[in-house]
Amino acid sequence: MVAVRARTLLSLSLVVSVSTAAHAQAGTPAPAPAPSGTTAAWTLRMKGDIRWQQVTPAGVLLVSTDGSLAGVDIERGQVAWEKPELGGLPADSVRMVEGSLLMEAARPGLLVVFDPVTGTAVFDSRRLNLAQIVTRRALPQSGTLLVHGRRAAGPPVVALYDLASGEQRWANEGLFEQTGPQKKGLGGLMQRLVTAASEATALEVLQAGPDMIVVHTLMGLRALDARSGAVRWSAVLPTARAGNAARHVRLFPSLDKTDRIYVGFDDRLMAYRLADGQALWSKPAMIEGWVHGIVQHPNGIIILPESPPANQATGNVRIVNGVVQTGLNVARYEDGTTIADKPLRMRGTVTDAMVTGGSAVLAVDAESRSFVNVLDVATASVRLKKDVKIKGRLDYAELTPGGACSTSRGPTRRRTPR
Repeated sequence: MVAVRARTLLSLSLVVSVSTAAHAQAGTPAPAPAPSGTTAAWTLRMKGDIRWQQVTPAGVLLVSTDGSLAGVDIERGQVAWEKPELGGLPADSVRMVEGSLLMEAARPGLLVVFDPVTGTAVFDSRRLNLAQIVTRRALPQSGTLLVHGRRAAGPPVVALYDLASGEQRWANEGLFEQTGPQKKGLGGLMQRLVTAASEATALEVLQAGPDMIVVHTLMGLRALDARSGAVRWSAVLPTARAGNAARHVRLFPSLDKTDRIYVGFDDRLMAYRLADGQALWSKPAMIEGWVHGIVQHPNGIIILPESPPANQATGNVRIVNGVVQTGLNVARYEDGTTIADKPLRMRGTVTDAMVTGGSAVLAVDAESRSFVNVLDVATASVRLKKDVKIKGRLDYAELTPGGACSTSRGPTRRRTPR
């Protein structure tokens, strides 16, 4: 997304370059002929002074004036829609909603999520009288937007909206209620503090099939009925210290086993049954570092580690040149036990594991450098005695019949001997 600031202007031109590519920018219409090699595709006169403009990932040009925020069809040079209530916003107040092509615009007391193509408001914080928006997550699988926010007075609310029409499907005001018995004294105070912190912390959200949405709060997992928003079940994560909330949580869908989801929390991974939230393993699989992601290989679940902040690392902490060293492992689907007795030592964050047959090419980021190695998944062991440094980011890998690992970044390729 490209944002461009402009001086006081009354018109907007799109210039197409024939010989060179240039960044789009605002400019006053010149009476003289366009420079050689360029042609003005269209010129559009706006109603007010242009403050800034940006092209959205959906291909629509957003133009901010003192009087409104407008969406411009770049192909035709026509204003598709205008929103007067969003006039005069700073450029950094309008941004893309993560995981979607939607945009959000915020000002004190107002947040609007809208479709940049049609201008349709999918969500308006004034509908629920929300003073603070904590979570907004697009769920493309069901065509919905989940929003979690706090009111100036009253309970927090979680609501689901239709992406196409903006219609509210349901609202839940009881997500953060205590599911266990109310404690007294210091225990009760701690319960209230955790509840207040949960209300102000962004949710981790996973669409677990068409009928269920699983969220994580500091109080644990909650499964919501996707049609009504009712809580179906709750589960507490078995953290290293009982009662302490996990610092780093990720929710993962199961690709082949539809009865479960996987939850990564700090240095642990656990499988939970979707029907009732029961843990499917007797204890979580463990690595060194935080769970960055998982790769579901036929021979096991590759648990990719991430270097946590040094002051938040748990377990056997090793720091080299300021980077917390990590350890990778592979968990069995049946019971969560790990194939390797001890996690395989890694230089830092394992950003990806590209599957190729019975192996996976590991991409490791450490000390602002990139490395690769080859993991034999069935034995949870690496083939190369030493990680191989590569330039840039790994985006393709294959293993040749002779055992060589061929990697590439863009047009360049590198062969790594076994």
